[in-house]
Amino acid sequence: MTLATPDLRGYVVIDQADRGRVRPDVVRAIRGLEGGGWRKALEIDGLSVYLGPESPLKVTQVQRRHILIGDWLGDGEFLSTLVALHRSAEALASAVVSQGWGRYVFVWRDDDGDLRLLRDPSGALDCVCWRYGSAGLATSQPPDALDPLMPDDLAIDWDVLGEIVGAVNLASDALALTGLEAVMPGGLARIGRTVTQGAVWTPARFAAAARHWDDRPGAMVDVVDRAVAASVDGHARIVTEISGGLDSAIIAASLVETGGARRSRFVNYFDDQPEGDERTFARAAAATLGVSLEEIHKPIAPLSRRQFDPLGQSVRPALHGVDMVYDADMAGRARKVRATGLLTGQGGDAVFFQSPDPLVFADRIRREGLWGLEPSHLAAVARWTRHSVWTIARHSLFPKPRPLAPGRRHRWLEGAGSLAPGKARQVQQLANCQTYWSDCLRARSATLLHPLLTQPVMEHCLAIPTDRLTLGARDRGLARAAFADRLPSPIVERRDKGDLSRFYALVVRQSAAVFKELLVDGRLADQGLIDTDGFDQALSDASLIWDPATNRFLILSALEVWARTWEARIARVRRAKIAVQPGENA
Repeated sequence: MTLATPDLRGYVVIDQADRGRVRPDVVRAIRGLEGGGWRKALEIDGLSVYLGPESPLKVTQVQRRHILIGDWLGDGEFLSTLVALHRSAEALASAVVSQGWGRYVFVWRDDDGDLRLLRDPSGALDCVCWRYGSAGLATSQPPDALDPLMPDDLAIDWDVLGEIVGAVNLASDALALTGLEAVMPGGLARIGRTVTQGAVWTPARFAAAARHWDDRPGAMVDVVDRAVAASVDGHARIVTEISGGLDSAIIAASLVETGGARRSRFVNYFDDQPEGDERTFARAAAATLGVSLEEIHKPIAPLSRRQFDPLGQSVRPALHGVDMVYDADMAGRARKVRATGLLTGQGGDAVFFQSPDPLVFADRIRREGLWGLEPSHLAAVARWTRHSVWTIARHSLFPKPRPLAPGRRHRWLEGAGSLAPGKARQVQQLANCQTYWSDCLRARSATLLHPLLTQPVMEHCLAIPTDRLTLGARDRGLARAAFADRLPSPIVERRDKGDLSRFYALVVRQSAAVFKELLVDGRLADQGLIDTDGFDQALSDASLIWDPATNRFLILSALEVWARTWEARIARVRRAKIAVQPGENA
């Protein structure tokens, strides 16, 4: 079976502001799109939106010159009303973000004729943009048909790729490609003579501005239920994963409560390692919710070189697809049952605050002063985090800023240093969660639905102090209390988590030859981004058993394949440009 490429479910925006000049290269590119099954969804005065052959996206004209790609759910006002009320691009973007949410990119020309692109704060729909001559372009994934219109300076940015090697969460931030600009989630871009952008919404900015919160369990239930119901709206068939953990069980319970279970299949994946087999908990959740559960075995088998190819095809490395057996099976399962959405509990560890971090007590002291120094609460935090009472008290009363990691940080972390330390940790976790929206075979088969990473859930939980999210001394304590009456007690009271480290270690060990083929003398090694000395020792049974980061080889191989794939594509781009007549890209 031919695998779908990452662009087929996406969009392309082409802004030919200078309509008086016919650009043969742009015309040819558009013909290439249409020849590949793309269709023009809307055009307003030379501003056109094309959808891929399998794209489920909606395209809607708003007022005379604004275009919504995707879905926006208003909290009161209509989007057209906001457009009428706000003339400046920045004011309009702020209103759109603060008075609604969804999975969208909002597009328009401002009064200066420059193209504006607002990406929704969840990051669910990617947006990459650039300027080509007098034309502005934006897309979720650049299709091959646009190669002749790619920037002249398109190249791999090895410095950025090296930063991603050192901190994989940066893969969801700036691109490791020169000439292309990734609009950040919650960002507003402007394509004028150059491409610039600014942040309209970030989790750090929202958390810093939050003055009121609602930590009632019922309020959390309400916001999660609304997010789940809205996420699955419009999907006739979905597949919901019940992993056996708390977060996926909460999502499944909300789906049942909001009436969506009848259109879903519920699945659980397990492997042969005890820590990777959570069927006992998944079965308990399914029985309590009254749904049928399909149990799917994940075999431990060597990976072939060909299985790595999809990891390099996207504009970003497809790090969400490194569990290749699971990814391919779930993608195939979605296509087989004609599911249009894949529903998960991804992001729960971040929004509900799972980390046993002693700094949650520092957050309490920062908010309440010495009145918050309550002995029983202090003792409970010490037991939970496995620190002494004196250590917790010392770090809370005299907190020291955690040293920043060297190098560039994710743009969402700007300003996080001014937050309470536990809240800053939560912002970091949310930045890490952006990977869950990235390319993988599942995303090419159906829409990824992560309700816990939607804007309303993020904002609700960002506003609540971390010591209230934990109810003092329990990971995700507030979430456990909120959903306790919907879930079986073994899940509510569970204190451990499933662990795939051993599974990954065995897969890596059986696939050692492929990893060596990719990484030894590969492009990452050539550029000095990785040191391959000692690979034989690192791939030995003894090392893999004790190394907690056994998926590191999978991640590095994904980055290697991405670099090779894009070097080949950039070479094709340059050949395509040679075929363009002189002066066409002036």
